[in-house]
Amino acid sequence: MNFNVFVSTCFLLGFWLNCWVSSDGPKMNQIQVIGTHNSYHKKPPYLDLAIKVDSRAKNWDYEHLPLDIQLDNGVRSFELDVHKTSNGWEVMHVPHFDDKSTCSSFEECLKVVKRWSDLHPYHVPIIILVEWKVEGPIIDKSIKVPEKSDLDELDGIITNIFPQERLIIPDMVRGDFQTLEEAILKKGWPYLQDVKGRVMFVFHNRGRLRNIYLEGHETLKGRVMFVDSRPGESVGSVLIIDNPFNEKIPQWVKMGYIVRVFGGNPRKDNVEECKLKDEIAFCSGAHIISTDNPPGSPDKNTGYFTVFTDGSTVRWNPVNYHTDSEIKPEIIQIDYNSK
Repeated sequence: MNFNVFVSTCFLLGFWLNCWVSSDGPKMNQIQVIGTHNSYHKKPPYLDLAIKVDSRAKNWDYEHLPLDIQLDNGVRSFELDVHKTSNGWEVMHVPHFDDKSTCSSFEECLKVVKRWSDLHPYHVPIIILVEWKVEGPIIDKSIKVPEKSDLDELDGIITNIFPQERLIIPDMVRGDFQTLEEAILKKGWPYLQDVKGRVMFVFHNRGRLRNIYLEGHETLKGRVMFVDSRPGESVGSVLIIDNPFNEKIPQWVKMGYIVRVFGGNPRKDNVEECKLKDEIAFCSGAHIISTDNPPGSPDKNTGYFTVFTDGSTVRWNPVNYHTDSEIKPEIIQIDYNSK
């Protein structure tokens, strides 16, 4: 489809199209949420010097609030960069140069989320992307290239903090189907009502490290995290597609995959370009729109932050959640933040 036609069609149809939904209620992939990129990130104190050495360091000029405060502000997806060090799995961006974090270890970050979740047991699922940073061992030789046992340890940290009834795991979604993708395409994701208060993890890496994570778990049987996948793979379920302009996103959303994209970036684009990119991301049906500037952390120069057009951070998905036009839609509170 021509891109201009795609955009025009999307806006002409509007965000609330009309058709039936299951009598059992909406599924967890029938919502959209605002998420954050490098969710732990704190601006390095020596940023000005770093920029003089390498101008690319200007991309580090942002800072996130602690994870629980982000959750209070409506963020429902995080990205955590992990490094296997002698102290365990640490969370940071670039060792030595951009290494400040609101929670220094993977375990600490998850405990922050767990405490918040305990206090808000009816929240929509929180999706956490976990990415091993390849530059870690290149910059710091004491940082380890993970082996299978190290990835098993990541799973163990998750299950030590979150009991099974608080997680969404591949075995739960796959059920009796042979592959995860078959389950996604034929049965779909769990009903939203059944997974409120739960957390879901996605292993962000592809290539060699993903292959190691899948070794002995080819259908993700027994694994805790989903993986970054593509249509046609047996583990196909979550697609990390950074570019919201990808014209296939609405099709993938309708098929049942969960999709993550980036929204506007005011450090690189002007405000109008940010608004356009955000609108395209919203309209595509991508489930997670990731940003460095969520509510509570506007861009310091423009004041811009990413939020849905109605001011919310969680809303019904415009591509795959609709109501019948002859029935007045109920006002449904998607996300309950109190007991």
